[in-house]
Amino acid sequence: MEELKMLSEEDLQAELDRRQEAKKREAIKAKENYETDRDKLVGSMINQALYINSVMGAFKGEAISRLDDFYERAKAYGDIRSTSKGGFSLRTSDGKFKVSYDRNTMVEYDERADLAEQQLREFLQHMVKKRDEKAYEIITTLLERGKSGQFNPIAINQLIKMEDKFNDPRWVKAVQLFKESHAVHLISYSVSFYVKNEDSGKDELVRLSLPSIPIIRDTDDGKDNAIGAD
Repeated sequence: MEELKMLSEEDLQAELDRRQEAKKREAIKAKENYETDRDKLVGSMINQALYINSVMGAFKGEAISRLDDFYERAKAYGDIRSTSKGGFSLRTSDGKFKVSYDRNTMVEYDERADLAEQQLREFLQHMVKKRDEKAYEIITTLLERGKSGQFNPIAINQLIKMEDKFNDPRWVKAVQLFKESHAVHLISYSVSFYVKNEDSGKDELVRLSLPSIPIIRDTDDGKDNAIGAD
């Protein structure tokens, strides 16, 4: 401090400028160090995640391929229901392990379903409403669409099962249009793996999604807490 008092105003200003510049350089260096460490951390984890993702993708593809190959053999042996539409489960003889294979599908209806609905509603209004109020209410309910504006496939299947209820040409034609208008689209495949808990006797899912995997961490109070599980 005594040395600063001895400086002229010009020298004092120069010293202040020097110190300010030194602080700026330190801040820039600290920022660079932080960003370097951050980028290394994030980059390292992303690379690991991409590797795990590729391994899981390959594993899923292999699992689906092997289960597809085994499907007809298991069906012939009686290990799969004859009514199965592709989804099935296989369990080991000791009951310890189970694999479930599902084909996730979506039913869609084309423009013929709209024509079928129009004909049905006309027929119901003119021919059914006064003669058979109960049938009118049931069929009208089956024609209701969901929030997405799509027909309910289960409801339409129930309606098709009623095709012999009336012989009016509009009814017959509408039911036929509903039969022709629907198509089943495969959305995705899913495979799940289970291990039976020896204590509870229940199947426990082998979790392959990071958010659903519980981990144990030592907290400051010395207790172990499971975190990260749904």
